[in-house]
Amino acid sequence: MIRPPWTSRVAVLGVVFLLLFVILEARLWSMQAIQGPYYLRLSEQNRLRDYVIPAPRGVIFDRHGQPMVTNRAAFTVGVLPMEVQDPVHLAEVLAPVLNMDRSEILARIDSGRQRRFEPVTLRRDVDKTIVMTLEEHRLDLPGVVVQAEPVRDHLKGDAAAHALGYLGEINEDEMSTRPGYRAGSLIGKSGVERVYDNVLRGVDGRQRVEVDAAGRPVRVLAREASQPGQSLVLNIDAELQAVAETALGDRTGAVVAMDPRNGEILVMVAHPAFDPNQFAGGISPTNWKRLTGDRRIPLLNRATEGTYEPGSVFKIVTGLAALNEGVARRDRIFNCNGQLALGRWIFHDLHAYGPINFMRGVAVSCNIVFWTVGGELGDERLHRYARMLGLGQPTGVDLPTEANGTIPSAEWKRRMYKEPWYPGDTLNMAIGQGYVVVTPLQVARMVSAVANGGTLVAPRLARRVLAPDGSEVMAYAPVTTGRLTVQPESLATLREALRMVVESGTGTAAAVPGLAIAGKTGSAENPRGIPHAWFAGYAPADRPALVVVAFVEHGFRGGVTAAPIVKAIFTAAQQALLAASSDGTRP
Repeated sequence: MIRPPWTSRVAVLGVVFLLLFVILEARLWSMQAIQGPYYLRLSEQNRLRDYVIPAPRGVIFDRHGQPMVTNRAAFTVGVLPMEVQDPVHLAEVLAPVLNMDRSEILARIDSGRQRRFEPVTLRRDVDKTIVMTLEEHRLDLPGVVVQAEPVRDHLKGDAAAHALGYLGEINEDEMSTRPGYRAGSLIGKSGVERVYDNVLRGVDGRQRVEVDAAGRPVRVLAREASQPGQSLVLNIDAELQAVAETALGDRTGAVVAMDPRNGEILVMVAHPAFDPNQFAGGISPTNWKRLTGDRRIPLLNRATEGTYEPGSVFKIVTGLAALNEGVARRDRIFNCNGQLALGRWIFHDLHAYGPINFMRGVAVSCNIVFWTVGGELGDERLHRYARMLGLGQPTGVDLPTEANGTIPSAEWKRRMYKEPWYPGDTLNMAIGQGYVVVTPLQVARMVSAVANGGTLVAPRLARRVLAPDGSEVMAYAPVTTGRLTVQPESLATLREALRMVVESGTGTAAAVPGLAIAGKTGSAENPRGIPHAWFAGYAPADRPALVVVAFVEHGFRGGVTAAPIVKAIFTAAQQALLAASSDGTRP
C-alpha cells in the first residue's frame, strides 16, 4: 500500500522537532549544570557593584604644625565599561557636560575594558551642577556613576608650590615600578608629594553595593574602610615662606632659607609659580597647555633645577682658596685701578678703588683682587675648592630632581668644546663668570658650610612623619655630606670679610639694625640679557642660625635687587634668630 505524501512529511517534521528538542535540552542542561556558576556570577555582577573607597592622603604641615596641604570632599564622575552599550553616543553626550574631549572619554572607557565591573574615572572634582545634570539624565546614561572622594587642597595657593608638588593619575611606566597601585590611582608627580608618596598615601577601602535597574544604590552589602595616609611635617616655616614670596613678588627668581647647622629648609620660593589646586581634580588640557607653553616656565623649580652664572657670589670660593693656599692675606694690597691686562686682553672692572687690602676688596667686590688671586691659584685649584664647597653637584635635597650645574675644568672644556683652557678662562671663573653655573640651593649649601665652620649638610624639607592619630612615627636626622679641608683661620678671615660686605660694602641694603649679618652680593653677566642679581648671607654673623639666598633673573645688581629680599626675611626672623643665637636652639 502506498502511503500518502503528507505522512512522510509529518514523519520528517517529527524527527526535526525531536532533534531540536534534544539540542535545546542539552543546551539547557549545559547552562545549568556546567555554566550555571558563571551565569549566576554574571547575574550578580549585573546588580552588584564594587566601588573603591579612596584613602585620604596625609596632611602636610609646616614646622609649627600649621596645615599647608589637606583634603576636601569632591565628586568624581566615572563609568562602568560593562554597562556601556554605545560608547560613541555616551561620549558625545558626556563631552560637553564634563568639558572633556570626546576622544579622551572613549579612550578611558576602552582602557577599562579589562576591569569591567570597576568604574573608570572620567573626571574628578566636578561641581554640583554637573552632578545634578547627570542625576537628572541617569536613565539615559547607562554605566555612568558619581562617587565622593577626597582631593588635595593647597591652603596657601601657589606658596611653596614647587616644594610641595602636585598629584596626577599614575601612568603605565609608574605602574610597572610601583606595585600596589591600580589604574586611575592618584600619585605624587612632583615635590614632596612625589618623594614621600608612600608615606602620604593610605590604603584604599572597598564597598559592595546593590543597585536597581537605573544603577541607583539600594543597599550596602559589604564595606571595608579605607586607611588614611600618614602626615608629613616639613621644615618649612609658613610665615617666613609668605614673607619671602611677597619680597620676591612677581619677579622671576628663587629664594632659599636654611639652617646651616642641620640643613633644614625653612623657605623655598620659585617664581613664577603655579597653583597646585589646578591639579586637584586632574588638570584640564587647556590649563596644562597653558602651563607647559608659558615661556616663563612656571613648572620649573628655579631653586633646585635652574642653573645660573653666580657672578661675585663665587668669590666666596676664590677668596677661601686664596686664603687657605697662602695666595692672599688679609693685609695684602691690590691696586684696584679698574682694569687688568692679560697679554693683549684688557679686563675691565666696574669701579676703581685704588690701593686696597684683601678684606676691603671682598667688601666692595673688587674684580681686580679676584682676577689677581684667581690667576695665581690656577684653574685646577679653583675647580677643586668649588667642588669641595659642593658646587656643580647635587645637594641631596629630598626632591625628585635637581640640576648638577657646571664647575668647568680644562678636561671638561676639551670634551665639551674641543678647545684648550685659556688663562682668560681662569680669570672669568675666579669671579663666577664664563662656564660656571650653579643652582640657588647649591649656593645656600656652600654658604652654610662657611657659616657653620666647614661642614656640608644635605638640605632637607621633611622633618617628621605622623600617624593618623597624630603620634610621631619617625623624625629625620641631619645628614652630613662632606667636610671642608681648610684651616680654621682661613674660614675665620673670610667670615670677617663677609661681615664687612653688609656693614660697609656692597651689601648694606641687607643690613638689619640689631642683627649682625654676613654675606656676599653678586651681579652675574649672562648671554641672555640684563645681569642676574644675587645675595647670599647668614645671621647672626657670630653664631649663624639661618642662611638666606635670593636670586632674581635679570635683576641687574645684587646689592640693589636681591639684598632687600634677604633683609625682609632676616627682619621677620630676627627675634627667633637672636633667641637661637643665645641658647643654641633651632629658630
